[in-house]
Amino acid sequence: MSKKKENKPAEDFQRQPWIQKNKGFRIIIAISLSLALWVGYQIIKNEGNWGKGILWGLLIGGSILLVYYGMNAFHRLFNKDKEE
Repeated sequence: MSKKKENKPAEDFQRQPWIQKNKGFRIIIAISLSLALWVGYQIIKNEGNWGKGILWGLLIGGSILLVYYGMNAFHRLFNKDKEE
C-alpha cells in the first residue's frame, strides 16, 4: 500500500448517507403508494371484493411506511452520540 492511503484521517471513514432524507422519503412514499394500489387492484380484479382489496392495499402500503419510520427511530435512538 502506498503511504497516501495509510495516512488518511479517520473522518474519511465515517458513514455518510447515500441520498438526502427528503428524497428518500419521497421514494418510500412513491413505492408504498404504488404497491398498495397494485395489491388493491389485483385483489379487486380477481375476487371482486372492494373491501378486502382496500384493506390489503392499506396494510401493504402502511407496512412499508412502518418499516421506514421504525428504522429511522431505531437509528435515532442508538446513534444519539454520533449526530451532529
